[in-house]
Amino acid sequence: MKKNLILLLCLFCVYPLMAQQLSLPELRQLLLQNNGQLIAQKLEIDAAEAEIVQAKLLPNPTLSISEVNFWTNGTAEELPYLFGKYGKHQQIGVELEQLIETAGKRKKRIALASLQKESAVLEYEELMRELSLELSEAYWEWAAAQEKEELLRPSVELYQRLNEQYSRQARLQNVPQSDYLRIQNQLLIYRQELAQQRAEKNEALGKIRILTQVPQLNDSQLTKPVQNYRLSEALPLNLSELALQQNIGLRQQNRQVNVATQELALEKANRTPDLQLQLNYDRGGNIMRDFIGVGVSIDLPVFDRNQGNIQAASHRLQKAEQSRTVLQQQLINKVEILLHQLQDYEPSLRDADSLNSDEQRRMLENYEKHLQTRGITLLEFIDFVEAYREAKTGVVDLALEYHKLYEQLLYLTGQNL
Repeated sequence: MKKNLILLLCLFCVYPLMAQQLSLPELRQLLLQNNGQLIAQKLEIDAAEAEIVQAKLLPNPTLSISEVNFWTNGTAEELPYLFGKYGKHQQIGVELEQLIETAGKRKKRIALASLQKESAVLEYEELMRELSLELSEAYWEWAAAQEKEELLRPSVELYQRLNEQYSRQARLQNVPQSDYLRIQNQLLIYRQELAQQRAEKNEALGKIRILTQVPQLNDSQLTKPVQNYRLSEALPLNLSELALQQNIGLRQQNRQVNVATQELALEKANRTPDLQLQLNYDRGGNIMRDFIGVGVSIDLPVFDRNQGNIQAASHRLQKAEQSRTVLQQQLINKVEILLHQLQDYEPSLRDADSLNSDEQRRMLENYEKHLQTRGITLLEFIDFVEAYREAKTGVVDLALEYHKLYEQLLYLTGQNL
């Protein structure tokens, strides 16, 4: 009974998702909610927060016990008992030592740990944006493969009809055997292409399932996209400026510059020696029976003033700044190239979209009728069908590339979430 109840609850949880039509924004929401990589990466943020807590802790004091004697000799002096009748000849030394860091080293380590947390947050966001881009590209690949399959299916059905007709006519010797073989070859070619498109569609669907963690997802649950070939008009005018502000890779590099700056500050602080404060108690080991004293120790920076580490940190900072400059230039150039490509594709796609598909299908049907009445030759018919297919699939491929360019632009400018 308990197992049946659990199964029923699972079905109620899954059924709304199975009945829902999912668009690309809704798939992105499933990605953010369910993806295992994102959940694992989020734990890195918690780990970085714990490291900040650790960096704030003061170093522990050191307790040393020494000069304990377990025997006596004839020269031993008598001392007051420690407790009861014990300790008349007992000698002992106790030292408590505490490290005092100078030059703000602790604060600088805390600041460095905070930057490491910022790095974990940025890495989480970077993974989130990369997976979102991967999901978007998989969705458009699925949509393109689905459309190609729909384009190929009528051609396969057409050649299946012709294959049956030419098979009968070839047996009756009303058509040449060579024409029948051409029909068979074309049918085989189109079947292979149809199988290939189905494989590509299933591969894209598999990527979507993995990214969204919805293993039961199928074609009927995905909403076909509404084609829009004016996407460049919706982009902000200050696209390059947005990229410099929001690009995740550049933000990571800015953080790296901040880390290098903080590391240099810490290395400069390390040239100032720390202090070791000491509190001593000595029983029976000095001219005073119970001696309590204080002390301090410090390294004298005569030879090692941390010069090498400071120089190394300075060079790392210069490298990080130079890498940031190069990345900025590459980013602006990449955004401009993608934007120009996007704009170049749009006129061709809008022209193709304005063509009357019904009229083209009627023309294909008329060609089939002309073939039946021998108004055209078989080779002319095959050439027309092939040209029609290549033109339509070419538009689908161009549209796929167009939408991928748009998604890459959104990713580079930090707008794909």
